[in-house]
Amino acid sequence: MSRRICILTQSHLCRNPRVVKEANLLADNGFDVSILTTFTYAGLLAEDRQLLHPSVKLNGVVDVMPETSQKAYRLYARLQRRLAGEAVARLGWQNPYALGYDYGRNLRAALKTQADLYLCHQEASTIIGTVLLRKGRRVGFDFEDWYSHDLLPEANRTRPLRLLENAERFALRNAHLCYTTSHAMAEAMAEFAQAPKPQVLLNVFPLAEREWMDGRFLDRNDFRTPSLHWYSQTIGPGRGLEFIVECLNMIDVPVQLHLRGNIFGGYDQTLLGMLKPGKGHVIHFHGLVPHRELLSRIAEHDIGLATEEYNPPSRNLTITNKILQYLLAGIPVLASDTAGQKEVAAQARDAVDLFKGKDHGSFVAVLLDWLKQPEKLKARRETALSLAKEKFCWEVEGARLLGWVEQLLMH
Repeated sequence: MSRRICILTQSHLCRNPRVVKEANLLADNGFDVSILTTFTYAGLLAEDRQLLHPSVKLNGVVDVMPETSQKAYRLYARLQRRLAGEAVARLGWQNPYALGYDYGRNLRAALKTQADLYLCHQEASTIIGTVLLRKGRRVGFDFEDWYSHDLLPEANRTRPLRLLENAERFALRNAHLCYTTSHAMAEAMAEFAQAPKPQVLLNVFPLAEREWMDGRFLDRNDFRTPSLHWYSQTIGPGRGLEFIVECLNMIDVPVQLHLRGNIFGGYDQTLLGMLKPGKGHVIHFHGLVPHRELLSRIAEHDIGLATEEYNPPSRNLTITNKILQYLLAGIPVLASDTAGQKEVAAQARDAVDLFKGKDHGSFVAVLLDWLKQPEKLKARRETALSLAKEKFCWEVEGARLLGWVEQLLMH
């Protein structure tokens, strides 16, 4: 009889590749895998399905897509979430309905599903996972972020932080399996909960994804000017982009800065307005691309930028997708010296250089060293890919997760 794994999450999988990798790994190894999630956009759902192993069951427990849901339910779900958030902000009511669409329906679906192991991703699922634990179910938690320490104060107004902290402590102390993205994060969470240190599962990607690379140049047409690449879901404040432009204003070697993501408000004009004329620098803005295409677009460039911030704490402690995907694409990385990124740099000294965050001189010195030595930069590209193949890939990390799950289900 096939062993049943139920993965709980609340976002589209193409925006949450960690769920995709875990589901496909387990399905490839004979597990009966189902995912309970939220369907928000039809276009993203189509991409989700393209990424999944054909045997994985994708269940839209909550569906707020205009194409497939009733208008009355969409209004209900959105109003419920908004009012729940305001109840947190105005009344201090620590309720899980503020963490996503229709927490109640998510909880009922999880309780109804019979699985040998539940793997919980994201905030609402963390709360649901604690309910499952109390009911005697076997539950694991993937702390992709430290949810209660993941946003700046202004973004936390409508989030039930005390509820999240209590759920995280309970999960870390009582779960059958906990894992997170870096040793720095694992150690901090263990101290916070006075619990055993979670396992570490890096945000790496399969080497097989390099087979998707198309060899095309769609981002750039100037190959004489060095090209820097940065990406995230959103191009906006609080991501170190102002700092990058300020640093470019300090150097006379012309570069291209390519930024990929959804532009927040008129933030593109803010960055362009900061750029000093006469230096020869150019900023290009690109929209998000499907995950299958991202590696190809990254590989067009010469240097990847991972300008993570020290605050909030989760951002300092984690190792993001970004730095590891640059290595898989075969480009070296200029990274801020956060606790998490120091872990990567320690194992990838010839492909990752660190600068001191918010220190313009530090960033400029490292960047100029690379730009003025093209042969050194070329060698670093080769090293980046070699390191990805050797240690920073899902083929290595996925085997660790499979071992944890297999061992857990043997008992």
